[in-house]
Amino acid sequence: MSIFLKYSILFLVLLMTSSDASAWQRKNKKKVTKTSLQSKKKKSVKKSNKKGIKSKKPLSMPTRVKLEDIVKQVPIDIPVLKDTTPAKVVSILSAFKPQLKNVVKINFTNATPMVDTQSVHYAYQVPGQNLSFSYRPIALNPLAIVLTDPPVFTNNTNVKVGFGNYLYQILNVNMVNVGAKAVHNWSISTESSEGIHHLQKYRNSKVDYQGNFMLTDSSSILTNFFAKQSQSYRYGLVPDTLSLPTSQYEQKFTELGLKVVLLNKIKTNNKLYYKPQFELDHLSDFSNKTNTYIALSSPLSHPMKGGMTMNYDFNFSYSQLNSFTSSSNTLFRVDPSVNFNKWNWQILLGVSPIYTSSDFNLYPNLQIQHQLKDTAWSVKAGWTTKMNNTQYANLLNENPWITTPTVLKLTSQQKQFIQLEVNASKNLQYGFGLSLNTYLNLPFFNREPLAISTLTPNIVFPDNLEYTNRVANGLKYVANFETKAKTIELEAHLHYQFSDQFSVENQFSYTQFNYIKDNEKPWGFVPLKLTSTFFWTASQKLLIDGSFNFLSGIESSTEGANYIAQTLKPVTLLNVGASYKLSIPWKLWIQSSNLLNSQYQRWGDYPSLGVQINAGVVYSFHK
Repeated sequence: MSIFLKYSILFLVLLMTSSDASAWQRKNKKKVTKTSLQSKKKKSVKKSNKKGIKSKKPLSMPTRVKLEDIVKQVPIDIPVLKDTTPAKVVSILSAFKPQLKNVVKINFTNATPMVDTQSVHYAYQVPGQNLSFSYRPIALNPLAIVLTDPPVFTNNTNVKVGFGNYLYQILNVNMVNVGAKAVHNWSISTESSEGIHHLQKYRNSKVDYQGNFMLTDSSSILTNFFAKQSQSYRYGLVPDTLSLPTSQYEQKFTELGLKVVLLNKIKTNNKLYYKPQFELDHLSDFSNKTNTYIALSSPLSHPMKGGMTMNYDFNFSYSQLNSFTSSSNTLFRVDPSVNFNKWNWQILLGVSPIYTSSDFNLYPNLQIQHQLKDTAWSVKAGWTTKMNNTQYANLLNENPWITTPTVLKLTSQQKQFIQLEVNASKNLQYGFGLSLNTYLNLPFFNREPLAISTLTPNIVFPDNLEYTNRVANGLKYVANFETKAKTIELEAHLHYQFSDQFSVENQFSYTQFNYIKDNEKPWGFVPLKLTSTFFWTASQKLLIDGSFNFLSGIESSTEGANYIAQTLKPVTLLNVGASYKLSIPWKLWIQSSNLLNSQYQRWGDYPSLGVQINAGVVYSFHK
C-alpha cells in the first residue's frame, strides 16, 4: 500500500509540471505572433505612405541603431573597415579666469572675494585641415616719417670776458650769421698770462671762421679757415733774477690753415659714396723757418649685392720744410678693400699700397668684427697700418719747447690688435684692447745736445769744457725720430651717460717698449695715461664739467756733459668748471685748473703753475 501511495503522488507532481510548461509555451507563441503582426502592419503602413496614403496613427520615433548590430548583420567574408586614426583634440587652458567679485560694502567692510582655484578644461574637435594655415603677409605701404621741427638758428653774438690769478686775461667774441643757403660763424679770441717766472708769460691770439654752404638738399660744403699766433719764452734753467732781453728766449709761431669738405648727408644704396676733403696749413717759427702742408683725401665706397661693399679710399699729402736746408715728403696711399656683412660677422679684406718720395710698400688691411650670440659682447681683431706725413705744427702741439727740426720724416705704425666691446646697457658701454705695434720714425723729445759756447767763454763747466749757456738761450728740446721701435699696448675705455644730464668718459692706455733701435729711452713718451671727463647738467641754469688726468713713467735726461736717464714724477691734474645762467643775455662762468696744486713737470726743468682760478661773464646779443 505504501508503494502504491508513493507512485500516485509522483504521478500527480509530473502532471502538474507538464501543464505549467505547456501554458508557458502557449503564452510565448502568442507574443511572437503579436510582434509579427505588428511588423506586418508597419510594413503595410510604409508601403501605403510610399503610395501617398496618410496613416491615421502617428509614427513612433526611430530606434537607435548600434554599430555592433550592423556589424553582426554583415557576412563574415566581407571585411569591415575601421578608422584607427586617433581623434585630434585641442586643449585650451586660459591663464586668465574671470570671476565675479562682490565689492559691495557690508558694515563698512569689503566683502571677501571668492577665490576660485579650480581650472576648467575644454576639449574641442578641430578638423585636421584647420590645424595648419599658410601665412600670407599683407602688402606693406611705406609711410613718411614724421619729424619734429628742426631747430631754428638765429643771428647771435657772444662776448666772453674773464680774469684770474697770475694776471690771466681772456677776451672772446663769437658771431653767428644765418642766411637762406649759408651759415657763417666768426670767432676772435686773445688769451694771456704772466705766471710766476718773468719768462713764464705767454699770449695766444686766434681768428677762426667756419661756414656751411648748402648746395642741394643732400649736399653742402663745410669750410674752416683760421689764423693763430702763439708767443711764449723758454724759461727752463733761466734764473728769475736774470735781466737779459726777452727776445733771446722768444718762442713765437704763426700758423695759417684752411680746410674744405664736401659733405653728403644722404647715403644712397646704389651709388658711389664720397666725402672729399682738402687741407692746407702753413707754419713759420721764431727763426723764420717754415713748413707747408697740403693734403687731399676722401673715403670712397660702393654697395654691392649680398651685403658686400667695395672701398677705394685714398689719401695724398705733401709736406715741405724750409729749415737749414729744404726738404719735402710726398705720401700717396690707396686702400682698396671688400667689406662683407654676413651672419652677424663684419669682415674687411684689403691691402694698403703706399707710395712715398723714397720707396713703395704694400701692407695688409684685415679687420674682423663679430657680435657674440645672445650677449652684449662684440669682438674685433685686425692688422692695419697708419702712415702720417709729419707736420711741424704737430710736433709743437706735443712739445712747445722744441727748436726748428732739421728734417721731417714719415711716421708709420703697423698694428695687430684684438678688442672687446661690451654694450652693457643703454647707459653703460666699456671695452678693452691689446695690440702689438711696430713704429718707424716715431718722434722722441730730448734736450738739445750741449755745444761749445761762444757767448759766455768765462763760464767753466765740468771736465773743463765750455758748453752752450742755458741761461743765455733757455732750455731747448729737439725731435729725434726713432728708426724702429716695437711696443705692446693695453687700452681700455668706459662711457656712462644718464639721459642728457650726466655723462662720464674714461680712457686708459699703457705702452711697454720691447725694442728701441737708436735711442736709449723713449724720451718724452708717456707710457701710462688715464683721462676721465664728466659733464653734469645740475639744473636748467647750472652746468658743471671737469676732468682728471694722470701721466706716469715719462723718461728724461739730466743736465750735463753726459746724458743720464731719469724718470719724472707722475703728473696728476684735476680741473673743474661751471657756468650759471643769470638771464637770457647774461651768464657767469668759472674755470679752475690743477686744484690739487701738483708741482709737476711735463717736460724736464719746465715747472708748471699751481692752482689757477679764472672767472668771468658771457653776454649774448640776440637779434
